[in-house]
Amino acid sequence: MNHDVLGELAYAIIKLSGVFGADKSFVEGLTPKQLHLLMEIGSRTYRHGDLASILGVDPSTLTRTLDPLVKADLVDRKSNPDNRREVLIRLSEKGLSVIEVAHEKHKQLFERILSQVPKSQQKQVEESVGILLKIIKHTEIKH
Repeated sequence: MNHDVLGELAYAIIKLSGVFGADKSFVEGLTPKQLHLLMEIGSRTYRHGDLASILGVDPSTLTRTLDPLVKADLVDRKSNPDNRREVLIRLSEKGLSVIEVAHEKHKQLFERILSQVPKSQQKQVEESVGILLKIIKHTEIKH
């Protein structure tokens, strides 16, 4: 198997997402990193430290990233009623609406890309991507 193809695929996805260096995302007014954070939170509630750990960032970095999202009423940040030393993070209703828009825009983009795959190869591509996704999700990377 040619490792360069997988590397090129990963790079193309990262470049398309705009995570590196772009100041605009699929959702107006949000950077790609902010949108990624909103999508990571999704419909769940996280303890601040747990979310920082999942994202692989320092808690203070997460705080700085969350601040404008809290001010924009996209994220709710509240003390845990069961443990006042913990801060709970979740999306507001407005934040949930934003990720719905992002999911729809992603869906449209992927439909445009996948429509270019010949019909006779669509199942093969879907199976191959599924295998890669499963492997990626279970691969730990040490930075």
